[in-house]
Amino acid sequence: MILRGLYQETILPNLAFIGGGGETAYWLQLKDLFNHYNVPFPTLVLRNSFMIVEKNWQERISKLGFTIEDFFLSQEELLNRVVMNESKNEVKLNGSLSELEQMYERFKKQASAVDSTLAKHVEALKLKTVHRLQELEKKMLRAEKRKFADQQRQINTIKEHLYPCNGLQERHDNMSYYYAKWGREFIHKLYQYSMSLEQEFVILREK
Repeated sequence: MILRGLYQETILPNLAFIGGGGETAYWLQLKDLFNHYNVPFPTLVLRNSFMIVEKNWQERISKLGFTIEDFFLSQEELLNRVVMNESKNEVKLNGSLSELEQMYERFKKQASAVDSTLAKHVEALKLKTVHRLQELEKKMLRAEKRKFADQQRQINTIKEHLYPCNGLQERHDNMSYYYAKWGREFIHKLYQYSMSLEQEFVILREK
């Protein structure tokens, strides 16, 4: 199996190999093998990939205050954004931590004036205190997230639709569904927005 690519390029050389992410990753493993047998290695080109977002899913995403592009982020990052935007409670200690660090800097100067060796001790105390407060901040955020269980379920549902089984739609969905819904116009749209060598990820929105 590992010699298939080498054999293929030996009997029928190609300037380029166009494939998906998994296929190009497989070919990258063969580069040393090609060099060993002095067989020209083809240029690898990542093929086009599409994400198709129907109107009802666009509406769900919009109601949560997100764009489709936001869903490239992880579920945790998306939920954090919801909590930060909608929570009535302050769960970040950024301002307080800055004030604390400034206070410890004053302590350091005061202690150094007495004994220069005490500066390291004050710095260690500051790091220990800041670390514990950062842990408190994380706990506050986790506690607040539990109040947004409904939004979390919605985010998970949308994520599962856009990335079935944590993969691309093209590896899960059958194009016959979209062809049955939009007819030949669907094929025209794929052709219209298919690029050549740009290797971009395309989002098709239903209008």
